[in-house]
Amino acid sequence: MGGERPLWGCPEYRRFSQRNGYGRTPPESSWRSCGRECVSNPGSAIVWSASGGTAAVINGLEAVYPEAYVLGPAYTVEVAPGDNLALHHAIGLAPAGTVLVVGNGGQQTAHLGDILAQACSERGILGVIIDGAIRDRPEIVKQQFPVFHVGTSPAGPAKDGPGAVERPVVVRGTRVEPGDIVCADADGVAVVAAGDWERVRGEIAALEAREAEIMARIAAGETTVDIYGLKELS
Repeated sequence: MGGERPLWGCPEYRRFSQRNGYGRTPPESSWRSCGRECVSNPGSAIVWSASGGTAAVINGLEAVYPEAYVLGPAYTVEVAPGDNLALHHAIGLAPAGTVLVVGNGGQQTAHLGDILAQACSERGILGVIIDGAIRDRPEIVKQQFPVFHVGTSPAGPAKDGPGAVERPVVVRGTRVEPGDIVCADADGVAVVAAGDWERVRGEIAALEAREAEIMARIAAGETTVDIYGLKELS
């Protein structure tokens, strides 16, 4: 569940990608040099486990490409089904380093395509988690912009509203508050209350170390039954 990777919002990663083509991983010296916490980003499974099971989960979303990953505070957006007016406004309002979490989109029309994905990237938004469809998927994959969504549609949305930002939203039945820490990858999305993040973050390194030890013991020939001290089958 662990492993180092560059943060997709890392400015050094973005500059490398623009120079050398999206989809290539920059050398470690590049994405370590920006001075930000751009390595050792935990996966959603690690975050959930480190929370002690208190993190909420969002299931049923699809990563726009298999390696898509995002970790950051939620900037919440409520759109009307089939309409993305609020999403346009949110891209202009959201602080850099946040993740747009969009509720109530629906699947009949797309709410985000390559233009809005590029707009997000240029403004430093780390990714989008949307309870709705997208389009222009191949172009978004080329951009290497992380999006987690429900299906695709060639149909475009209206831009009439209503909508809102910075209010609680519900994504696939899970409530997300503004500022909650969201971690999304191919496994799904873990949602940690903002006030609990420091505790959870403090558990992550210890948990990753324990998992590394377990992997080493498995490689040495031990069984998981013995490692975990599991009871016998009855």
